[in-house]
Amino acid sequence: MRVLVTGATGFIGRAVASRAASGGWKVDGVQRSAPAGPSQAIRWLTLEQSEGDAEPLDAVIHCAAVRHRHGVPESEYGRINLSLTRRMIELARKRGARLVDVSSIAVYGWPRTLPIDETRPYQPVGPYGQSKVQAEQLVRASGVPFTIVQPSITYGPGDTNGMIDKMFRMIARGFFVVPGLGSSRVQLVYVGDLARIILEATASKATLGEAFICTHRDPVRVGDLVQRMASIVHRKIPPVGPPTALLRLAGRVFELAEAVHLMSGEPPVTREKLATISVDRAYRIDKMRKLLATEPTTSLEEGLRRTAEDLGLA
Repeated sequence: MRVLVTGATGFIGRAVASRAASGGWKVDGVQRSAPAGPSQAIRWLTLEQSEGDAEPLDAVIHCAAVRHRHGVPESEYGRINLSLTRRMIELARKRGARLVDVSSIAVYGWPRTLPIDETRPYQPVGPYGQSKVQAEQLVRASGVPFTIVQPSITYGPGDTNGMIDKMFRMIARGFFVVPGLGSSRVQLVYVGDLARIILEATASKATLGEAFICTHRDPVRVGDLVQRMASIVHRKIPPVGPPTALLRLAGRVFELAEAVHLMSGEPPVTREKLATISVDRAYRIDKMRKLLATEPTTSLEEGLRRTAEDLGLA
C-alpha cells in the first residue's frame, strides 16, 4: 500500500510510519520541516509538499494533533486539530485515499456507567476531547471513505511527555503518591500494538465507515499499576496515599501558584492530572475484535518493562 502518515515524527505517528515502512508499504511521512532526503524507507515531506503532490494514495493515516498536555491554551486544541483534519480530508479527497483518523477515547468523557463501548454518546471533558469529537464529525460528514480509531492512553518506548513515562520518572525519584486507595482503573494500549492495529484497519474493507475503541482487554487498578512500575525501577511506593479530595485541594493550590507566577515548570499535581488517575474507567473492545479478529497482545508487564528500559530506568 501507499500511505501518507501525518505526525510521523510524533509518538504514535512515528510508530505507525516505521511499522508500515518495515512491512514494505510505501510511506510518505509528514513533519514540520522535511529532511534533505529519504530516511528509514520513509519519504519525508512537509505538509505543504504533501498537499502539492497529486500522486494517488491508498490511505492518509492522520496521527498529527495537539496532544492533551498541561499548558496548552484551550483554544489551540480546536484551532489546530480541526484545521489539520480539514486539510487531511481535502488531501484524501484529492488523492483518492481513505482517511484513517486516529482519534481518542477522550470523546466519551468519564461516564459513571461502565464499561464504555462505541454505542455510548459522546460526552467529552475539556477542550482536547471536544476537539476530537468535532474532528470526528468533520470526517464522518466529509463524504471521504474513512476509518476512525479511538485509542486509550498509549504508552511505550519513544514517548517523552505521556502519562506513563511521567509516572515512571516520578516513581523512580520516589516522588509519587497513590490517590487514596488506588482503586480507580485505567486502560492502556502499548504503542506497538496500536500501530499494528491502525495498519490492519487501514488495509481492511471491514473497517470502512467504522469507528472503534483500541485498548488492551484488561483495565488495571491505579494502585496495582504503580506497584508494578515501582518494582521495575526498584523503588518502594506506599500502596495507599492521601485522600483524593486532599490531593484535589493540593492541585488547586499548585494551579493558583502557577497562575500568579510563584512557580515555574509543570506543577507536580493539578486537578486535571489527578482526574486522569482517579476517575474510574473501563472499555469494551468487542467491536475491534469483530472487525479485525485481533486485539492488543503486549502484556502490561512487558510493555512497562520496555518503556522503563527506553527511559534508562530499568
